Amino acid sequence: MEQANGAWSLQQTARYENEQALHDIVMNTPDLLPLSGAPHLTVIGREVALPTSGYADVIAVEPDGRPVIIEVKLKNNAESRRAVIAQTLSYAASIHGLSRFEFEETILSKHLAGQSLFDRVRESTQDAELSQSEFDGSLEAHLGAGSFRAVIVLDEAPPELINLMGFLEAVTSGMSFDLIAVNSYKIGDHRIAVPQRLDPERRVDAVIASSTRPARRTTSGHLEPGVQPFRDLLSDTPEQYRPTLTLMADWTQELASTNHNITAATYFGLAGDVSLLPRLKDENVGLVTFWRYNGGKPAISFWRSVFERRAPQSIAPTERLIGKPIGQGTTTNQVTRELLTALENAYQSASLAGR
Repeated sequence: MEQANGAWSLQQTARYENEQALHDIVMNTPDLLPLSGAPHLTVIGREVALPTSGYADVIAVEPDGRPVIIEVKLKNNAESRRAVIAQTLSYAASIHGLSRFEFEETILSKHLAGQSLFDRVRESTQDAELSQSEFDGSLEAHLGAGSFRAVIVLDEAPPELINLMGFLEAVTSGMSFDLIAVNSYKIGDHRIAVPQRLDPERRVDAVIASSTRPARRTTSGHLEPGVQPFRDLLSDTPEQYRPTLTLMADWTQELASTNHNITAATYFGLAGDVSLLPRLKDENVGLVTFWRYNGGKPAISFWRSVFERRAPQSIAPTERLIGKPIGQGTTTNQVTRELLTALENAYQSASLAGR
């Protein structure tokens, strides 16, 4: 930290009060975790009961349906060493071989609260192009092959755990492993969390391939914070689309900078599409997604379930402006200042509704 005299000092980490505090970081801001491949995570539930192995701390899902098992431990927990790996693997074994229906209806139904798993993931990623048939097929394949992501989140990881996780990552096919340390610092009245993915030196050069691992897309989507990654694409965009895309970027940046309950991120999709995501921090969802389709064409997608929960009074005015009912993923190419003004009002109402 820089001092008043210009000198720098090393900050001491601040202990978490309990594991609940670290749990809350994972639940509320899963995109904070620097996972390999930088996938977007949709958190489904906390303390999820599994058939034969107790309760997983957190279950999440990647956009292609890949299940993610997350365990959270503090370094003073005796299980933060080798035992946590055995625990996580037992959870993976518990869901290995389940059908898509069993996973969704038996394991996750309580946490989905009547929503389908596909709809929850689609709402979280806000990707109107996500296909249910492709998602369902990929989820089924991952469950059948045991192709899961295991994530262990700690405040500090012992060296033996780092080496063991690295060994598993190197020699295990199908599953991937992420070990994340989230250090906490207290600066004035603020607490800052600094996550880091921990990787040991590789001691195994080859990773065994497996024909039973389900096929995954060669290009994976990834999320980057802020509006700037979206702006960086404007110079490579056909000139006729630039004014509208610039308007969308300016609107999102202004909204996020003037309302601390709203954040912005850029998502690079699987098919070359790029989306700008203005999101409500408390739920990590947005009322709309701004698109730069592959080729540069702009569009806006609307998410009715979020409107209904957070800004129901804005549905009718918005529908009048776009000339059709708002559905889950309804899209318009008519991006006007009048529509953006209406959406700004909707976001401000949604922000207040979450307090």
